[in-house]
Amino acid sequence: MIVKVESSAYGFGHTWTLEVYGKQYYLGQDVKFCSRVLGMSPSDVVMAIGTNRLDTDKGKKALARFIVAELGIKKSSKIEPWGLCSE
Repeated sequence: MIVKVESSAYGFGHTWTLEVYGKQYYLGQDVKFCSRVLGMSPSDVVMAIGTNRLDTDKGKKALARFIVAELGIKKSSKIEPWGLCSE
């Protein structure tokens, strides 16, 4: 369970992909995902996971666990790979 973080071609903003239960879900741009899907500001998400270090596996795993818990994603979920996208 981890979130892959990729930088945009323009150097600002990041896109997230959630890898969980052998599936990959494209989440989209970090700020848009936080506000549109989680209904939170990025700073609220940072406080909830206890770190802003998404350049480490520990931070990426904490973010993944948080997203899975907040959205109630289960192994049996039939969500399409783009079903959580904020774009």
